[in-house]
Amino acid sequence: MKGQGESGQADRDDLRSFLEEPASYAAVEHLEPCFDHAISRQACERLLADRRLNERLSGLLAQHYELPGMPAGAEQDLDPADRSIVLSDSQNIGEIVLRAGAIYWANTIAGTVLGREAAALHAALGSELCAFAVANKDLAGPRQPVEPSETLRDRIMADGWRCLAAWCRAIDPAISARFRLKLSPSAPLGEAEMPFAEIGPAVVRRVASPSLR
Repeated sequence: MKGQGESGQADRDDLRSFLEEPASYAAVEHLEPCFDHAISRQACERLLADRRLNERLSGLLAQHYELPGMPAGAEQDLDPADRSIVLSDSQNIGEIVLRAGAIYWANTIAGTVLGREAAALHAALGSELCAFAVANKDLAGPRQPVEPSETLRDRIMADGWRCLAAWCRAIDPAISARFRLKLSPSAPLGEAEMPFAEIGPAVVRRVASPSLR
């Protein structure tokens, strides 16, 4: 088991890698434009898998996407929740999105305790996630219609993405630009409207808080 000092150093190393080596985590769709789509996606995948090319490809990504630099030492002041988000892999990001959406819907979940609509919410999210959302409903958005139940989970996920988009707008541009490279260009991270722009960043940070994970 790692000691606290070792764990802290590993965390700093991971964050430094995030800032300096985007090729170590960028989705392959982001590398293709760097070559004007002159090479295939499969070839790009092979390039990204070759650790010997990490530095060169990272420079190419940084140049193509004009990745802004971080002020010296700024990463040391990064909120622990923000650090947790930026170091998440794509699977964990999906979980963050779902849990953020559930919190946003917490007023709906808390106010729907019986009958078909309650059953639909529990079917879409599960009892554990519903309980988590209600426990954090101080950050919830306005009540939402449950019906049609067939699209319920998709709508909750969509609101989670809106929360994440708001977080991307709130975080330092150097962090946001690199984080976006982890996700497909089709990820819905556009402009975050109200109330997401106001509460979305706090929702995502609550989900990613080390004390809740």
